[in-house]
Amino acid sequence: MEPPVSSELHWRAMTVCDRQLPEDYICRGKHIRFVMNGSMQYMFLDRFFPQFVLDEGDDAYVWLECAGKRVVAGTPAYCAGIGSMIRRRGLLANLSIRENLLLPFLYAEDSARLQRAEDEVGSVAEFLGIDSLLYEQAGERSAYTHALVSLGHCLLKRPDVIVAQEVHVGMPPERLQIFRDKVKEAMQQLEAGVLYLTSTIHEGSGLKFSRTYEIECDNVPDVSGIW
Repeated sequence: MEPPVSSELHWRAMTVCDRQLPEDYICRGKHIRFVMNGSMQYMFLDRFFPQFVLDEGDDAYVWLECAGKRVVAGTPAYCAGIGSMIRRRGLLANLSIRENLLLPFLYAEDSARLQRAEDEVGSVAEFLGIDSLLYEQAGERSAYTHALVSLGHCLLKRPDVIVAQEVHVGMPPERLQIFRDKVKEAMQQLEAGVLYLTSTIHEGSGLKFSRTYEIECDNVPDVSGIW
C-alpha cells in the first residue's frame, strides 16, 4: 500500500503591521522559523486560523495543497490537516482535561476521527503525564499544562504541519526540560512540518530550521488580548 500524499501549507506574501512577510510553503519534516515580536505573531496567526471562512479561491492568503487540490484556511478540511500549539490556548476551563484533548474532534463532524481519538486519548495522556487528571475540570492551569494539552492535540490529530508559538513561556526550569523532552519525542513520532513563531532567534526550541525569517517592526499595537 502506498503512503498517503502529504499536504503542503502555503502562504502568499502578506503585510503584517508595516512589514512585508515573504511567500513560502512548508511540508512534512521541514521546519521554518519566523522571529518577530508577540503582537506581530498574533497578527500572522490570524491569517492561518481565520475566524470566518472566506471564499477567496486563488486569492487566499493561506491554503493547504495536496495532490494538486487547494484547500483554503478555515475550512473543515484545512483544520483537519493543521495542528497548532498557541501560547496558553490549550484549555477551556469549564471542560475536563479529557474533553479538552478531544475538543478538536468533537466539532469536526468526522465520527471515524473522533472514535480514533477517543481510543488513543488515554495513551496520549499517559505519555504526557496527565492521565491522572483526565476527568478533572480544567479550571485554571499552568502554562505547562496548557502546553501539554496543545501537544496532545497534535499527537491525536497527526497533522502534516504544526503552527507553533513558544508555548513554554512562563514554565519553571524543571518543567521546561520535561516539556522539551516530550516535544522532541513527539516530533520524532509525528515527523510533521513546523512553522515556528518566536520572539528571539536564540530561543532554544531544539528544532533544526531550514529557513529563518527575522522581522522587525516598530510601534506595533498590542493585539495579544484578542486571542
